[in-house]
Amino acid sequence: MGDFSKMDDWQPPQPPDCTCHEHLEDVLTLVIPNPDWDEDPTFEQLLETGSLGVRPLDAKERFMTVFDEEQNESQLGPLHWGMWAADEVYGCYADDAALPVDRSIAAQPGVDLVEWYDREEFLIGASGLCESGLLAAIARALHDPKVRT
Repeated sequence: MGDFSKMDDWQPPQPPDCTCHEHLEDVLTLVIPNPDWDEDPTFEQLLETGSLGVRPLDAKERFMTVFDEEQNESQLGPLHWGMWAADEVYGCYADDAALPVDRSIAAQPGVDLVEWYDREEFLIGASGLCESGLLAAIARALHDPKVRT
């Protein structure tokens, strides 16, 4: 997946050394509409299912080789975080929404790049965000009604 020659020593920042606009505790009670649930869940409830989370990427995963329509190769990155969203989270966004969820995440403060890698995995370039701040950005992105319509 990555170009091993472009490794770096990035480590996830920790508060207060992060550049986060807000943190997880600021968005835990945010209600995220989801028609698959009997009652729309809070972001905290989504996290408790284990179907949504983030992890720092290893240095070897920071750059990804991509190809365009003419099979020209280029490098995508740097990427810092992996995000998974499965099962209980699927109803929070639609694949064909007016605002795709990857673009909604990319529009959040501190997020530079999002690659929707597959149905359940997103790769995110956000070097200044700590884990808590990235989760808050994801909550704000999922809260936007345009990711469902």
